[in-house]
Amino acid sequence: MAHIKICKEMDCQNAATSKGYCRLHYLRNWRQLRELHKQSAARRLNRYIEHVCKENPQDYLEKIREDLQRPDFHDYVDEHFGGEEGTTVPLEDQMDDEEIERLIRKLKIEEGF
Repeated sequence: MAHIKICKEMDCQNAATSKGYCRLHYLRNWRQLRELHKQSAARRLNRYIEHVCKENPQDYLEKIREDLQRPDFHDYVDEHFGGEEGTTVPLEDQMDDEEIERLIRKLKIEEGF
């Protein structure tokens, strides 16, 4: 039997489609989710830098330069320093409140949901 995850938003019975929210509530909470994503990325980067400084106290700058040149640097940091699944945000940073509200109004919510 298939399990359907329900939206995290209080009193919402819609199916969760994005980061635990239904389409409507994901768009409504997009700015907050984006800010949490940025904070999480900053924490991962800080953990990486602390690790490199601890492991290579004499030549940590050279080690960071080498790592930055790796093609899989972002994956490496995510994997080893607390990456989270699904952290990519499909919407652009430049969206304003009017655009988000316009998208919300255009969403079609099926009956019985």
